[in-house]
Amino acid sequence: MVESVKAASEVYAPVSGEVVEGNGALDANPALVNEDADNAGWFFKMTLSDAGELDDLMDEAAYAAYVKELG
Repeated sequence: MVESVKAASEVYAPVSGEVVEGNGALDANPALVNEDADNAGWFFKMTLSDAGELDDLMDEAAYAAYVKELG
């Protein structure tokens, strides 16, 4: 669950598994999500139930192309 001053909402992941660690640094500095999303701004780490689910996801280049098409 992600909580803010205004709301709390579930986090949905495109793969199944178990969350094994949350990023405690976000408690003190939630802006890390926007400031350093690729490094310090991660939400959680998880153990995958089925690593094969990753095969259906876009890689970084495909996602960048997808986002470019939207704009």
